[in-house]
Amino acid sequence: MKVFIQVNRKKLPYSVNGYVAMAGFSQMGFEIIYFQRLAEVAALMKPADVVVGGIATVRERLSQLGIDSKELNYPQAIQKYLGRKIWLSDMDTINRKPELWPVFVKSVEGKKITGKVIRSTTDLIGLGSSYENPEVICSEVVDFVAEWRAYIRYGRVEGVRPYYGDWHYHYDPKVIEDCLRAYTNQPAGFSLDFGVTKEGKTLLVEVNDGYSLAAYGLSDIRYAKLLAARWAELTNTNDECAFDK
Repeated sequence: MKVFIQVNRKKLPYSVNGYVAMAGFSQMGFEIIYFQRLAEVAALMKPADVVVGGIATVRERLSQLGIDSKELNYPQAIQKYLGRKIWLSDMDTINRKPELWPVFVKSVEGKKITGKVIRSTTDLIGLGSSYENPEVICSEVVDFVAEWRAYIRYGRVEGVRPYYGDWHYHYDPKVIEDCLRAYTNQPAGFSLDFGVTKEGKTLLVEVNDGYSLAAYGLSDIRYAKLLAARWAELTNTNDECAFDK
């Protein structure tokens, strides 16, 4: 297994996540090849070779391999941990029905709309146009004062890191454990994002796939192993980082 890491014009990893992955895989002794565009290295790649880069780049490689990379979002098995109503809609419907506001919306697929609360017409600027009407996931608005990401590899929590808000508001570990236990068809590598309300409730925010995740301070080797676990599962190849499994 080799690791292909995307770099920028200065030949540096594309983001801090690239640095973390580079450090982790390097310490485990894997050969690392740097690239700016997939076309530069496509001939060198095998399915087992992990690609670390922007989400569009990683999805492009998975598409080349004929692998579906759709969002995990809100798996049915753990929706009860959301603590709020969710439903599917589209931006045209949200635009013309202010009675639905305030409402949180995010794209079903891709990052056209990464997540935004619609409270007024101003919030609609840039979200869709007359030429496109993206399908969105909607949810009731919850005021999270802190958000935490639990990194999961082979059913184990590798770490929980803060990524938003006030660190004084800590998550309830039992909620995370119960949610993880209920997610019986979970991938080999992914994250469970949780938010904490002012009242102290710990609620599931969303689930993110492990082929492309922000590290948010997770240790480099743990981060690299998580990426490798999910990549091996998606490509149906051997996970060479699973020596501790």
